[in-house]
Amino acid sequence: MAFSIDEFEKLLPPELTNQKKGRLREGLIQFSDPYNSQDKFYTDFYLPISHNYFLQGDLIREMRFPLFNKESGQYEKLYYDALIISNTCDIDESNIRTLRKKVVLAKLITVDMFIESMRELEVENAAEILTHVKNQQYSNIIYLPTSRDKNDYLAYLDDLSIVEKEEINILKEDISANRIESLDYFGYYLFIFKLSYHLCRLPEETER
Repeated sequence: MAFSIDEFEKLLPPELTNQKKGRLREGLIQFSDPYNSQDKFYTDFYLPISHNYFLQGDLIREMRFPLFNKESGQYEKLYYDALIISNTCDIDESNIRTLRKKVVLAKLITVDMFIESMRELEVENAAEILTHVKNQQYSNIIYLPTSRDKNDYLAYLDDLSIVEKEEINILKEDISANRIESLDYFGYYLFIFKLSYHLCRLPEETER
């Protein structure tokens, strides 16, 4: 998933300081050609202190996801950690809208779970796949480096759940326990760029 850092830099808000823009460029240029296949550095990926409300890109615990049972032809309800896809303002219960909006979540699993699943499936090139994942080379998966709970995670941008705002905001009663991490600028913009690339592929300039 290589992209042109020069093009994406035009999308950065002007109010960012030169220092933050430089840090973002330094972090994001790792994912552009010819650096895309090299190991990446994920320093300053998470906010050192989080807000008392949920943000777009927050990693949160134990949300419900549908799982299709191929044998029964029915959906089952399971719980996974999740990455918030929806905008911050759309999550806020104080933001009253004429047309209600729901909250979109991406399934989040630990890298250890991912490795174990490849082991169970006896995937021969598992080590190579994991390297590609950590280098953000799959458009539907975002790799999230080691967090405060000592886990690193993968979020599946094509494995989503939709819940009501009230279900998310109940978690604010103990937000420090229910939130794993909040993304800092580098993590947030990498998340936004990957989400945009996964859904739109505008840089490909393909006539549809």
